[in-house]
Amino acid sequence: MTRILSVTYSQSGQLEAIVSNITAIFKGHAEVVHERLKPVPDFPFPWKGIDFYDAMPESVKLIPSELQPLKCNLAANYDLVILGYPVWFLSPPIPLTTFLKSDNGRKLLAGKPVITVIGARNMWVNAQEDVKKMIADAGGNHVGNIALCDTHNNLVSVVTIIYWMGTGRKDRLWGIFPKPGIPEMAVEEADRFGPPILKAVRSGNYVGLQEELIRLKAVELSPNVVSTENKGKKMFRLWASFVLKKGDPGNKARAGRLHLFKWYLLFVIFVISPLVTAIFYLTMPLFLKRIKSNLKYYQSVSLK
Repeated sequence: MTRILSVTYSQSGQLEAIVSNITAIFKGHAEVVHERLKPVPDFPFPWKGIDFYDAMPESVKLIPSELQPLKCNLAANYDLVILGYPVWFLSPPIPLTTFLKSDNGRKLLAGKPVITVIGARNMWVNAQEDVKKMIADAGGNHVGNIALCDTHNNLVSVVTIIYWMGTGRKDRLWGIFPKPGIPEMAVEEADRFGPPILKAVRSGNYVGLQEELIRLKAVELSPNVVSTENKGKKMFRLWASFVLKKGDPGNKARAGRLHLFKWYLLFVIFVISPLVTAIFYLTMPLFLKRIKSNLKYYQSVSLK
């Protein structure tokens, strides 16, 4: 029987629900082995105090940490590997980076077709670029990508995600804001991606799979969001280097710089980003060809 390995990292359970819905159709057609990454020490959920921002430098710089031993059979021959992950600070979460850079992770991906499944607020292309490079470094063949996002206004989703990450509650803040995260209907309807993936894995032919997933709306991009994200990632790298000069995670010497980053980030999101958005749309006609080219690339599984 066809054997599929699903490797996920999810604090809230949202990402695991998406992957479970995608793979539900595989029952009776393929054996699905679910490997849930467990970091050591575990990251808290909900996040408390400055702990959330303390994960930024290592996330951005792709610095691995430690994981509990994998439970899957490392010697098994998997026909497909599915990687599911959320996005931290425009970057892969530390546990996924740790897996992809580990000897066991590289062994499991080597020579295998790999599909990525992302659950994000709205910015994920830079994290995916990092993941694509790590997949390639491990010898994997990236054949498909699905990225589901919060569909609400950018500033609204910032408020709701901060509320969710800080409290663990996925209800409507003050009864006014929408529920945080990816809409429940979108999570449930992720099962539509299962049939083309199953067809590809059973035939061993992944040519055209990403195009089929795109037709099913697996990847939808806003040109303004992509432009803003690309600018933001450059600044995050500078901040990460700045904080890392004060030591490793948990070092109290980092606290001052992390607090500065926190207020910088909120200022940029709520004050600077609306201005950047206005400028983007005013100048968009001048760069339309390049913008379309970038969007086409980010929808694909190609690697620059």
